[in-house]
Amino acid sequence: MTGVHKTQEFETYAMWKALPAFLRGQPRQVLEKFGIDEEIALTLLEIKTQAEFARRFDIKDPTTLSDWNKKLEKQGLLSQIHAWARKLTPNVIGALYRNASKNGKAPEVKAWLEIVEGM
Repeated sequence: MTGVHKTQEFETYAMWKALPAFLRGQPRQVLEKFGIDEEIALTLLEIKTQAEFARRFDIKDPTTLSDWNKKLEKQGLLSQIHAWARKLTPNVIGALYRNASKNGKAPEVKAWLEIVEGM
């Protein structure tokens, strides 16, 4: 990666940033219920904050992660989330179906019709 001193740490940081923030720090059992079974993802999701990431990967300069965030945004590297999230789509559709058929609330029904029926 051009302009990055710690290339491996940067790539690991990009992977960590691409994971959903709401899953960071969750117990392994919760992560596995979300369909996360890759050891690297499980390990990275143990890290809750950027400060914790910096400590774990021995990044001492406080501006490094800010610089990396700008680089990730500029290069569009955070779009990796789509690859992670796509394999969970069947779970989301299943939950949407359960909620729509059980509660019948308009937002769930509308979402179902838009996604499944293309309306």
